[in-house]
Order: sequence, then C-alpha cells, then structure tokens
Amino acid sequence: MRIPRRFLPILLAAASLSSRASADGLPSKPYEVVRLEEGVYAFLWKDPIQDVIESNSLFVINDRDVLVVDTGIVPSTARVMAAELKKLTDRPVRYVVNTHWHDDHHGGNEVYRELWPSVEFVAHRDTRADILGVGDDGLPLEPRRRERAKEIAAFSPALAAELEATRPTPPDLTFDDRLVLHRGSRTIEILWLGRGNTKGDVVVFLPKERIAATGDLFVQPIPFGIGSYYADWAATLGRLDALEADVLVPGHGRVQHDRRYLRQVQGLLQALVAQVDRAVAAGASLEETEKAVTLADWKIRFAGDDPALQRSFELFFVQPAVARAWHQARGDGEADAPARGA
Repeated sequence: MRIPRRFLPILLAAASLSSRASADGLPSKPYEVVRLEEGVYAFLWKDPIQDVIESNSLFVINDRDVLVVDTGIVPSTARVMAAELKKLTDRPVRYVVNTHWHDDHHGGNEVYRELWPSVEFVAHRDTRADILGVGDDGLPLEPRRRERAKEIAAFSPALAAELEATRPTPPDLTFDDRLVLHRGSRTIEILWLGRGNTKGDVVVFLPKERIAATGDLFVQPIPFGIGSYYADWAATLGRLDALEADVLVPGHGRVQHDRRYLRQVQGLLQALVAQVDRAVAAGASLEETEKAVTLADWKIRFAGDDPALQRSFELFFVQPAVARAWHQARGDGEADAPARGA
C-alpha cells in the first residue's frame, strides 16, 4: 500500500502500532505458505498491520512454468517470497501480476527479473500509468521516490534506504478488462472488475480451482481506504462476489472461505458514500462532514475492542476516506467523482 505524501502523518502515527524497523535492517515478520489446491499456494504475512506493511502473494505452479501475484515492497522481502517459491518448484516464473500500483505489490519486481530474466510483468493499463506517471502528490516517479524515502526515514531508516535503491520495474504487458492465460492444463483469468482501492485493481481468478486473488480490493482485517473510489468500489465488490470462487486470497490478511467479510466491507463502503452524500447535499463543509461521519458502529464491527485495530481503522480508512469521499461527492477535480449507479 503506497502512501501519498500528504498522508505521511497517518503513516507516521501508524508506525506506533507495531514494531519499528531498526537501522540494521527490516524487522523479521512471521509468514506462512498455505497450499490451496494442487500447485496453488498462498504466501501470507501473519500480522497484516505490522510494520512494514507487506502484500500477500499467490504462487500458481503450472505444467511448465509459474505465475506469481504481487512481489512485496522491497527486494529483501521479495527474496523471502522467492526463496519459498523455490522450495516448491524448480519451474521458472513466466508471469508476475501486479494487482495495482502501491509499492508493496510491485516493489520486489526487480528480484523476479534477476532470478527469471524471461519473466513478464502484467497489470491493468492504469496501474502501469500510475507506476510510471505523476501521482497524487504531483511529482514524477523518481523525485517522488526520493522524497518518499526521506519521509519514511523518519521512522524506518532501513526501509527508506531500500526503497530509494529499488530499481523501478514496471509492468510490460497491460490490458483493459480481461486477459486469459492458458498454461498447460490451467486457465488463469486476470480481470478488471471496476475501480476500487485504485483505478487499476485486478483480480487473478482460477476458474477450475475456484480461487481468486483480490489484491487490495479486499483486505483483512481493516480495509485500506486511501486515495480510493468508494462508490465504484462497492459495485466492484459486487462483481467480485459474483465470481464462482470458493477461496479468496486478500491482498493482506487471512484467506477467506466465505463471503461474510467481503459483504461487510461492501456494506462499509455503501454506508460511507451514503452518509457523505447526505452531508454534502445538506451543504456541510469538509470539517462538518468529518465530525458527522465517524463510522463508529462500523469501527466496532471491524475492530471490536482491540485498540490497535481501532487505531488502524481510523488511520487507514476513516480519516482518508471521509475527506476524499466528500471531494468526490462534490465532483472536485483529482478526487475523480465516481459515477453513481456504476
């Protein structure tokens, strides 16, 4: 989850929720590799809100090659993932799918290119544009990367140094709505279901195995709502819900075997949009809207009485989402107001 520069205070506050990195290296984080189906494995970080926040991954081992979903935030953690993959197979990685543009989903791409030079990186066209183009902070890629590294150095010198040294390795194969790969006996569908957490979120769907890797369209235990498209997102989750998948591998958090949590996230987004729309229709200012739309009942549903989860819900969802949803409801420029009824 890349954090735009204007959200640095949120990120710095979040650092207090879990262990800090030391100057000697990134903190060691527990993970597990879970077999989902023959040749299909989920790489899961056990504590999804522990610094440094890292994406899950999916390994799809085909007859002759491998497809990987997402590569981590920096090369050092990508090497941890790749080492686990090598324990499972000696087949080469042919494709890497980057589900969206946030650093923790593509920052390790260079490692996969080093280890498997013929690999192709796949993403939605908007994801490639967001990785290479100008972001919400108005800075082009390299100045933005250097600036971000300086800011992150305030709480994680090791992460900042590695981010600054990471070689951008953007997707080289893009698509609009749907890309289907036939790898021996396996069919892999890469689907853009609509805007959500970002403009270019994609889902990797294995129809025969009934498994879907969702990226940050769907994360657990707390949704990340920074820089997102909230009304579109609720509708996009409806399309995800309609997929004939029995297993959902979220971008962060535990594997899901039913739809209860997905529908809870969808309900949260619908409540956010409805409450903000009502405030805007009544002429409320941003400050007034932020005071009125607290989503307190939803915080209890997601975080219970856990102080760390409650803090995360405020920092990663309520604070950024209410403000951006207010701008979207007003149709304000870069907030890119989503089409109602999408």
